[in-house]
Amino acid sequence: MGAKAAALGRARRLGFPVLAGLVVPVDCSAAALRAAREAFATGGSGAARLAAIGAPLDAALVAELRDRVAALDTPLVVRSSSPLEAAGTWAGAFASYIGIEPEQLEIAIRGCWASAFSRDVLERLEHEGIDPAAVRLAVLIQPAVEF
Repeated sequence: MGAKAAALGRARRLGFPVLAGLVVPVDCSAAALRAAREAFATGGSGAARLAAIGAPLDAALVAELRDRVAALDTPLVVRSSSPLEAAGTWAGAFASYIGIEPEQLEIAIRGCWASAFSRDVLERLEHEGIDPAAVRLAVLIQPAVEF
C-alpha cells in the first residue's frame, strides 16, 4: 500500500481515532499503469491518463468494493496513496476525489491511477530521477467528513 494508507493503518493499530475505510492495493493498479505507460510512450501525458481511466477494474475487485463500501457512510473520499509519499516532496502530487457516491467509485479509482501521469507528477519524477515505470499507486477510500 502507499505511505498515506500505511500511516493511517499504523495509527489505527496504535489506538488513535481513524476513520473507517479500505485500501485498493498497489497490485490492483498494475494493468492500468502498464496501459498508461504504453500510451505515454507514443501519445504523451494526456494519452497515458486516458489509458488509465479507460482501464477496466477486475470484476471480483468491483464486487468486493461494492460490498465493503456499503458499510461506509457516504459520500466518500477516494485518495491516491503511493509509496513515494513517504517523502514530503510528493505531498499533493496524486489525485484525491471528495464527495464520491458508490456508483462513481470505479471512475474515481481509475482517476487516482491516471494522476500518475499528470504533468506535475511527471516533472517531479524527472526532478527526482525516478522512472515513471516505478510508480505504484494504492487507493484509500473513506467516508467524507463535513466540518
